[in-house]
Amino acid sequence: MRGGIAIGRSADSPVRGMRSICNPRTGLSALRTACFFFGLGGLAGPAISARAQALAGHPDEQFTAFFQRTNGWTAGDGAISIPLSDGRVLWLFGDSHLDDIDPKTGTMPCLFQTRNAGLLQQTNDFRNAQTLVGKKPGSRSWFKNSTNNDEWFWPVCGFQSGDIVYVYLSALRKTPQGGMWGFKSAGHDFWAKINFPEFDRISYSELPSFNGITFGNGFVKEGDTIYAFGGKQNGIAADVFVARFMATTPDQAWKFWNGKDWELNVTNVAPIAHGASTSLHVCKVNGKYLLTSSAFSVACDQGKDSFVSASSSATGPFGSRQRIYTIPDLYQGHMPFFYFPILHPEFINANGEILATYSINGYQPCISACINGRAIPDHYRPKAFRVRLEGITAY
Repeated sequence: MRGGIAIGRSADSPVRGMRSICNPRTGLSALRTACFFFGLGGLAGPAISARAQALAGHPDEQFTAFFQRTNGWTAGDGAISIPLSDGRVLWLFGDSHLDDIDPKTGTMPCLFQTRNAGLLQQTNDFRNAQTLVGKKPGSRSWFKNSTNNDEWFWPVCGFQSGDIVYVYLSALRKTPQGGMWGFKSAGHDFWAKINFPEFDRISYSELPSFNGITFGNGFVKEGDTIYAFGGKQNGIAADVFVARFMATTPDQAWKFWNGKDWELNVTNVAPIAHGASTSLHVCKVNGKYLLTSSAFSVACDQGKDSFVSASSSATGPFGSRQRIYTIPDLYQGHMPFFYFPILHPEFINANGEILATYSINGYQPCISACINGRAIPDHYRPKAFRVRLEGITAY
């Protein structure tokens, strides 16, 4: 998911919703056109600071198990979190499986049931999360404002403002001519506005064109201002941009950083940083803005590393890229297609370690994701790790 959200296969593909983090707004999608470079698996990794060894993270088994669910939401990608004022956390997912685990075999169908879903969790409750999906006949997608099943949303980041939770939605549309992915950006992204604390009503408002930038890769509130971070593909990586708006009026008067000042014209926006790939996320912790990204990966046995760089200002500059984790998800001698490492500031433990998650999407083409119509759930579930904040924010 999402420079925010991920590009991947369409729902009618023989393989479950494979989505990378290419931007559906850049060339073919907002997390993503880099996803098309399947032949580049041998690329060398990005330049990394020699101090990176001090930042090695370790798996978080408790949170990884939290995503190994057998009812309600059972598998998917994304795992974007929004902390809420009443102590709950809203988790957001893209293409997802629902209530489809076979208890005898532990497998699931190869195709997902919904384009997006949510989980509501009490911060320290790992057993009783509530699945959020659509209640209308037909599609079970939680976010949907059209009866056309060839159009859908992938949720990216969001924030709470008073009695509304705002979620940035990347809007996608199936393409009649098919192609490698079978879909493209619908042209404009949307806000989903969810009533809080009930979570029983959603309204939608269309966002203006952002010149190919997906401004859903992270939101940071500073006083009455929200900083919105976005990504736009540049080669197989992405440039990072920042905009801002008033927290009480997210639909109005966006301003964009042009390298020197804030202005209303998005076409003059200037990059503040560069990601290691099109997979991007920004948050703020301990006075530092933290940009996470992943090594280039669109298939098995490609990138394996997650990185972070830090800045004292929303407008940058960001420091050198530090490696914080190398995924350990070896299966039958192969590593998975992985993407979208995200830091979760609401989950910092007593040891000063921040929670991070990432998504994996099978081991293709090295290992088939679908055998006799069944798939392994853990090959399409978020994974979690911890990394010490002291090491990250020191740079």
